Amino acid sequence: MSYFVGVASVSQLKMEYRRLAAKYHPDRGGDSRQMQEINAYYEHIRTKLKAKERAEKNKVKAPKTSKRTAASGYEHKPSRRPSHQKTDSESLDFQNVSVGETVFVNGTEGEVTEVSDLSFRVVAKGRPRQAIFNKIGGKGKYNQRLNASYDNRHKKRGFSAVV
Repeated sequence: MSYFVGVASVSQLKMEYRRLAAKYHPDRGGDSRQMQEINAYYEHIRTKLKAKERAEKNKVKAPKTSKRTAASGYEHKPSRRPSHQKTDSESLDFQNVSVGETVFVNGTEGEVTEVSDLSFRVVAKGRPRQAIFNKIGGKGKYNQRLNASYDNRHKKRGFSAVV
């Protein structure tokens, strides 16, 4: 189950959390594990939304370069492999990925919660699991076994999760 889908502000998040808490709280007949999951996901999304609001509030029109960078003439360029060494997973391009999009990580549905210049963060829907991926190739930044894709190509055919 996915929680807090389409929430864009902290006030919307709080209202949705209260609605879910009224429905799934153990004191009201809900499951304690599910409520713990909701709480963890709420805290995660809340910190991201607060950081986003702070960044928008303190947003500067032109990026400033530090004296050290400007004086040394050093410009950071990401290292890339030669084009003849690219694998099939690196042919995926996530340059235009945006917050709120649905992507699949090794077949598990997830939501993009943060996007930077070179990477993006995905949180698994209904779980407190998250990972950071490179925009070029969709490969996990810290866990190379993770692959992001726009379609659920890892889904097994003919398998039903309903028992």
